[in-house]
Amino acid sequence: MSENRKTRVTVAFLCYRNDSELLLESQRAAIRAFATSEKLEASFVMIDDAWCPVKREARDKFLAAHPRAGRIATGYKRGFMILGGENLKGQCEAFAEAAELTDADILVKVDADTCMFKVDWIEEFASDPKAMCAGAFDFGNDNHTSVFGLCYALKREVLRPLAEDVKRFPAHHKAWEDHEVSSRVFRLADGDMDSLMRWRANTKGDGFWVTALDLANDTFVKARAANCAWDHSSQPANKKTEYRAKVCSWMKRWNDLVEGTNDSQQQAVPSS
Repeated sequence: MSENRKTRVTVAFLCYRNDSELLLESQRAAIRAFATSEKLEASFVMIDDAWCPVKREARDKFLAAHPRAGRIATGYKRGFMILGGENLKGQCEAFAEAAELTDADILVKVDADTCMFKVDWIEEFASDPKAMCAGAFDFGNDNHTSVFGLCYALKREVLRPLAEDVKRFPAHHKAWEDHEVSSRVFRLADGDMDSLMRWRANTKGDGFWVTALDLANDTFVKARAANCAWDHSSQPANKKTEYRAKVCSWMKRWNDLVEGTNDSQQQAVPSS
């Protein structure tokens, strides 16, 4: 790679209809985060569920938000909580397609209910030729080869081998997507621990997971990424719409705070 060329990063947002409003706030955060980097050039791709696509208004806003914004429509079965082999196969193929279409060096996967605030870890990842996968590792289960799924990154050279691997060796129907991705990359790299780059080292300033929080919390301010739908699946059916609206309001206030447009930084978000 030329020393003068920026590393090309494609940010892929997995989304479907119910994520429509959340997606726009997640993209807003990512665009702002990458704008601070002199080393990275980002594209933004919504990987849209063709069976339950993002609302047209949200799709149009997403595509208009950045000159390098695009969309890939998928037809694979997502599965509950995006579990299982069919979901993994479709998702990895979409990752490879997104990187190839945008000529990306790195693919960053972001959940629609997650805001990225810093890209220093991606710059570090890009500069390490041995690292093939980067993310928040060891999330509470002492598993040193498993990324946590809210936000992780993959080098382009491993994307096509990964997509072929999940076709050849289908995952269990209850397999977690994020664990499968990182553990398979680890295996494809012959078990080389240097192939996995951790950006969460048991410090609260790296990732932040919430159901309700004080926006002035120092931990949040220092976070590289924040995710706020931790217990979304546990909400009663008649409360899901209300809960999702609350999640969206949190994400908007996060973005406002980081952009310095929120004058009420000491005010806590509504409790769940």
